[in-house]
Amino acid sequence: MHTKTSRHILELSVQEQKDFINSFDFVLSDCDGVVWLILSPLPNTGRTINLLKSEGKKCIFVTNNSFNNDEQFLEKFASVGTNLVKSEDVINPNKAIAMYLKKYKPGERVFSVNNHVANEVFRNNGIDIETLDITDNLDPASLARLIRPDHQVGAVVIDINFNLNYAELAKAYQYLLDKDCELIMGGSDTHMPMSADMVTLGFVDFAKYLSKYSHKQPIALGKPSPRFGDIIKEMYNITTPKRCLFIGDSLSSDIAFGTVCGFQTLLVLTGTSTKEEMLVAEENLRPDYYADSLADFIELFQNIKLTKEHTTLQDGVYIHIYPDNLNEDINLKIKDNNHNPFFFHVSWCNNDF
Repeated sequence: MHTKTSRHILELSVQEQKDFINSFDFVLSDCDGVVWLILSPLPNTGRTINLLKSEGKKCIFVTNNSFNNDEQFLEKFASVGTNLVKSEDVINPNKAIAMYLKKYKPGERVFSVNNHVANEVFRNNGIDIETLDITDNLDPASLARLIRPDHQVGAVVIDINFNLNYAELAKAYQYLLDKDCELIMGGSDTHMPMSADMVTLGFVDFAKYLSKYSHKQPIALGKPSPRFGDIIKEMYNITTPKRCLFIGDSLSSDIAFGTVCGFQTLLVLTGTSTKEEMLVAEENLRPDYYADSLADFIELFQNIKLTKEHTTLQDGVYIHIYPDNLNEDINLKIKDNNHNPFFFHVSWCNNDF
């Protein structure tokens, strides 16, 4: 029997919504499936980020996306309507793996079964990486020559690689037969949200493939690994995890990560996981809250700002403000001391009433 009940943030009472907003200082959010889809934007997400920042929330973006560089991330944030995100606000496996290699494998060569963006990050951090580019058709003899190690490497790194091929995996396996060679992987996503009508396979099973046949336990430096969480807590000086809200679209990646890190969790239904999957998920995969989209925060903040119940005025009447059109105007319903109601229509020109 499940004991955790996931509540929709717009179905909370106004007081519960206030308590919810006041319960966290950090917003840690996934990107793909939350702020945008890989190939298309999501509506009003940039506006939501701007709003959260204006309310004093520290926003950090924790993504397993290793195929975009910092410049591309900032372009994507701008495309959804926010210029308030800086490159240091985004952490992904590339940055975490580079930090790990510099700390634990200094000066050692690394074989990368990874994408060109990740490899560039590693090179820019002074890491000596080897890659394998295949241009010719291979037969067994040429494959054997190609994958035979002629030196040692300190680690094999594998993550998202849209051009991954068998020869890369075969050479990685040969390197991993060395007992001192570590297997390092990025995220553990089983699926990727490409667009509103397409979800495709992730890359985690390629890492599992190498792990299974090399008998090496991978060092995971992406969600949902707690080691990745420790890096994030240290980077952003997070000392009270419960004062953090983690927002994601994947139960197995994001919600599992937030739970193991001790964060509050919120699932948005714009990516890979559905409400139906959430309702039957195991306890550690059930979020504290859920929302149809990140943009639900806009309505939540408007509920808090607009609804002021029974505010007493000096002349003895009280006022009840309720939202009529959440984007433009409000109606005032005023009752006199005999509880006789009368109405005013009010247009506003800023966020303060």
